[in-house]
Amino acid sequence: MDRQKSVIDDIDDKILHILITDARASLKIIAEQCGISSVSVLNRIKRLKKIGIITGSTLFPAPDKLGFKIVATIGMETDANTDEIIKFFEHHTCLIEPATSIGEYDLCALIYAEDLDSLNERIEMVRRRFGIRKVVVNVWSGIPYMDFHNIDLQPNKEEE
Repeated sequence: MDRQKSVIDDIDDKILHILITDARASLKIIAEQCGISSVSVLNRIKRLKKIGIITGSTLFPAPDKLGFKIVATIGMETDANTDEIIKFFEHHTCLIEPATSIGEYDLCALIYAEDLDSLNERIEMVRRRFGIRKVVVNVWSGIPYMDFHNIDLQPNKEEE
């Protein structure tokens, strides 16, 4: 996407995808897959952190850094092939996380959009093209703050 090119290049994009797949990938493995040195990978990761693309232990790209103003989740009830819908969203939006689900929605997606008009346009395109029964859109006021330091993962011990 052109708006990403001004901030990240193809190698940065590849590094990010490797880290999304395996956040513990070594610099050596990332370097081999990207065709650059380990030092270059380290420098690129440091730069991505500095400009806010990598925001901590959880990779959640800041939408404004990539030229997006809208973060939205979309829940869809459909009889259509969800793989085709996901491909459509991948091609026509910045799809962050698609997930088929069991429950109220057959498909849930997290996407970034340039503005509300472009988001609505994409949703209407999906409705018309795939005959989706219901679409529920939640627009976020920003990206979530994920501070895992505040979560106590130890079970509470009941006093006897």
